[in-house]
Amino acid sequence: MIESATVPHVRWWIGSGFGALLVLMVVSLMLGAYVISPADVVDWATGWMSNASNPAVDRVLWSIRLPRVLGAAILGGALAIVGAVLQGTYRTPLADAHLLGYSSAAGVGAALGFAVTRVGAFPIAPVLLAAAGGALYGALASVFRSRTGRDRFILAGVAFGFALLAWTGLFVLIVDSPRVPTLLFFVFGTLAGTTWKILAAATIVLVPSALALWRYGPGIDLLVLGDREATHVGLDATRVVPTVVAVVGVAVGASVALGGVVGFVGLIVPFLLRPFVGSTLRVLIPATAVGGAIVVVVADTLARTVAAPSEIPLGLITAAVGGPFLAWLLVRRRAT
Repeated sequence: MIESATVPHVRWWIGSGFGALLVLMVVSLMLGAYVISPADVVDWATGWMSNASNPAVDRVLWSIRLPRVLGAAILGGALAIVGAVLQGTYRTPLADAHLLGYSSAAGVGAALGFAVTRVGAFPIAPVLLAAAGGALYGALASVFRSRTGRDRFILAGVAFGFALLAWTGLFVLIVDSPRVPTLLFFVFGTLAGTTWKILAAATIVLVPSALALWRYGPGIDLLVLGDREATHVGLDATRVVPTVVAVVGVAVGASVALGGVVGFVGLIVPFLLRPFVGSTLRVLIPATAVGGAIVVVVADTLARTVAAPSEIPLGLITAAVGGPFLAWLLVRRRAT
């Protein structure tokens, strides 16, 4: 049976989380190598339309900080949604886009897309090619998963992910183009180079993908009964599962094109929120979207402030927490 919290309780959690997210985003705008005071942020926000803001503050906030903070929120929300959906689809708390190889497959497409994109052009190519790579990998993974057990499927995903990451690294080093992000982008991810153009291109793909996954939520929830039992209650699992994992691949592709390969967000956030909002995806998806946005906004703020003026890759921050968390999950599964 699928558990869910009461509607007022869920609304309180989501509403509180959204309020906390807005506060954290404002704080993130102020922090970095160039610290901006709250008064300057208010002056910029109120004087932006009248061109009365400080030029230096306007340049930092509008051109650098605001697209980066918005990108962190969108990236975190997308990764958390993907994690919740994959865990429901494959019926295991260990499912994560990074661990299953989706991110690495999308990274191959993103590297190719950046390589063929003209300088100054609207960067839709890396988003579309990354989405196509992720979707194709997802569709193939769903077929492979139907022929093997869950644990083997996860181990195979990790192996394929490392292989695809190696091929991406070879491509990046051989091409050596200023249009292609560094290898660090495809290994640990970063939002340092986020622009309004890449943010817009990724958002155009991510928002419809998230809505589609939310729409498929009730069908995915039925998979907890098992494929055969779900079919008996009216769900065509042979059609729904490939469709869902393909949409997941599209969302992962857009997220990789936006911020590179950032792992463990989709593993941690759904697991932590289920005790509070329940496991029904129609509720869990919006809750994890807010929770994932909070996690990545905080992680990205730490990435550019802890060692300022140097910057720590975003994926290192999430892996520092996610790695021990994964180990704890594995030990916990073995003990039960």
